[in-house]
Amino acid sequence: MLPAVLIATELVFLSLAAVLIVRVWRQFKRDRKEQGDLWSALEEAVGQQVGPIAGRLIVGEPKLWAAIFLWISGRSRRDALSFQYSALSNLGLISAVVLGLVVLEGGIGGLLARLAPWPWLSPVLIIISVYAAVWIIGIYASLRTFPHLVTEQGLLLRYGVLGEAWVPWREVDQVVNETLVSPGGMDGLSIKGEIATLAVGGRTTVTIRRRSPGKVKGFLRETAGVNQIRIAVDDPDAFLAAITAAAPHPDESPQS
Repeated sequence: MLPAVLIATELVFLSLAAVLIVRVWRQFKRDRKEQGDLWSALEEAVGQQVGPIAGRLIVGEPKLWAAIFLWISGRSRRDALSFQYSALSNLGLISAVVLGLVVLEGGIGGLLARLAPWPWLSPVLIIISVYAAVWIIGIYASLRTFPHLVTEQGLLLRYGVLGEAWVPWREVDQVVNETLVSPGGMDGLSIKGEIATLAVGGRTTVTIRRRSPGKVKGFLRETAGVNQIRIAVDDPDAFLAAITAAAPHPDESPQS
């Protein structure tokens, strides 16, 4: 009797998993067609089924590993419709310092743990330290492998895996080439009122104004009601030129 119950329970879970996978796949195809980016579409599809935070965590792990692979292999996207923003970033130095501290603390902790009566403690501490180091490297790599994208459907604005905003063409009101200091001179995603900032080197170089409020994603949070997005771009003139060329209707083309 018990084996039959276990088999039936397992079949139920497998059926639910299959239904979930089918739903994610269908949603993924729709979102991929709408946004044109694999990772954003996958995150949106998974988030529709399990919630936005859980979806970002589930997709964030392989996305981080992909960033490391693309960075090491030099295969990050570099074409006329992708725009880098990391030239002025000081995250490399910060990451190196933090990475050194993590490795040092992990090594010392692992050695000290050998003195404890629990033999499992030392490898656990080392594994945690290695995992933390992978995340630090992955965040640094993501700034160089996930650029801003100008697609047929709209603008995908990024700060590595830590910040992202999707603006379809119908929502692009104006794009302005202007250099502004970020709140507190800080890098990364910050939101104040209706303005979202994706800063690098403590400043932004392009401002995108929306026709209506939209959302901006952080790694573990999502903020709605954003009317203006300020971003850093290494070559703002080329970015604006690509937007003007890609905008579907002349009367809706962003102004610079």
